[in-house]
Amino acid sequence: MFKWVEIGLQNNKPRYQMLSEFLANNNFANQVNFIQTTEEEFKKKMPEWLTQFDGVRIGRGLGEVVIPMFDNHPLIVDKIKAADAIVKMDGKWWLKSNAVDGFSRVLASVGEKFDLESSVLVVGAGAAARVAITGLFVAGFKNFSISTLDFEKAKILVEELSRSHLGANFRVVPKEGLILLPGIHGVLVNTTPMGEDNPMLAELYYFNFFKVGGIAIDFSILPVETPLLVGAKEIGASCIYGYQISAHTDMIWCEQISGRKFANAITYEQKLGDHLRAQATG
Repeated sequence: MFKWVEIGLQNNKPRYQMLSEFLANNNFANQVNFIQTTEEEFKKKMPEWLTQFDGVRIGRGLGEVVIPMFDNHPLIVDKIKAADAIVKMDGKWWLKSNAVDGFSRVLASVGEKFDLESSVLVVGAGAAARVAITGLFVAGFKNFSISTLDFEKAKILVEELSRSHLGANFRVVPKEGLILLPGIHGVLVNTTPMGEDNPMLAELYYFNFFKVGGIAIDFSILPVETPLLVGAKEIGASCIYGYQISAHTDMIWCEQISGRKFANAITYEQKLGDHLRAQATG
């Protein structure tokens, strides 16, 4: 029985309960657990938790916090300074950033619509923002505007990614500057949480910064149809949903922990989307 856990400031039970069921249906006995914690408790108790579980998924708010706690970093983790899983390989725990590859696989489905001369607007400066910037940089984008309420966090992100993403151009845009941005952005990425208490989102719904025929990406998975994506579709944008990124990321992790291939990731993506839509309406 493979015992695994999601540890985060918030938990994502609908996503990981379905993943656990998927594994069981594919003859991989497993048990999923959830720990909602604080940053301080996470740092203190991680060694203890590693003795209790065979695998760890890093949840919201802790993707960057976990980096200095481990020495075994694959190149991509060193590059983006964030991780979404801790995987045991050859008796050692390794940090993984599977979301970069998961996101890149989804991007491939809309690659023909890229305007690589346009800019990318990324809202947020956490681990998901680092994943988004890296995936889009690898796809060929070079100009990134970053908007967040935490200026210092954005400054650190720019400093770190400037060293590893050679040739990329970054600028930080304050929230009040969003509405003044010119319409040069061919990609919009939201990595901040949905909720009425998120002051960043209201500024985005004007889409004044967006180029016609652009691509809107929202890393949120509940609700599936976020107001941002609904508005983007109304003005003719292509959309990438958070559950799509999650599904491909999860399939990569399944292969790592099991050592074998599973069913078509597109099939799982569709099932996860249907499951999460049902959660929202139920």
